[in-house]
Amino acid sequence: MNAKLIQKLKKEKKLVSVKGINLPISRKKSVNIAKYIQYLPLKKAEEILKKVIKQEIAIPFYKYNRDIPHRKNIDEKIKHGRYPVKPARYILKLLESLEKNAINLGLDPSKIFLAYIIVSKGNTMPAKMNRDGRIVRRKSTNIEIYGVYVEEYDPAKKYKKKELKAFAKKILREWLQKI
Repeated sequence: MNAKLIQKLKKEKKLVSVKGINLPISRKKSVNIAKYIQYLPLKKAEEILKKVIKQEIAIPFYKYNRDIPHRKNIDEKIKHGRYPVKPARYILKLLESLEKNAINLGLDPSKIFLAYIIVSKGNTMPAKMNRDGRIVRRKSTNIEIYGVYVEEYDPAKKYKKKELKAFAKKILREWLQKI
């Protein structure tokens, strides 16, 4: 996302953001979850993550997908995926926090789209020895989520996932051209 667009949306109070720093989750699994839920409405993304936690829907692995089996319950072209439960729980907590931030700004959470999700490498904790004498390093992940308030979106209307993503991308492109 463009820095000028972020500043403009913050001034208009249409941007909601949340950060998770040094989360003890896999960065590789988080990248695939982020790509799957990006450009979706907040409520739809929360529903998807709840189903992933219950292991009803598998997340397609676009990247880091070597030696991963195919799953029947993936609605994407890519059929190999997994059920990343632990990262889904942490990202779901961040989305709930994003929803509360939107309510604090006076925005309707049902009209928030996840415009940008950044997953990056967090701090590596110092090496420690466990009780078996093996050296263990803890890795962590940083996640930033930006939600955008879109007035034109009607949550009562039924959309397919592809239509939702195209709708969000179109609106972001229009806003970028206005800058």
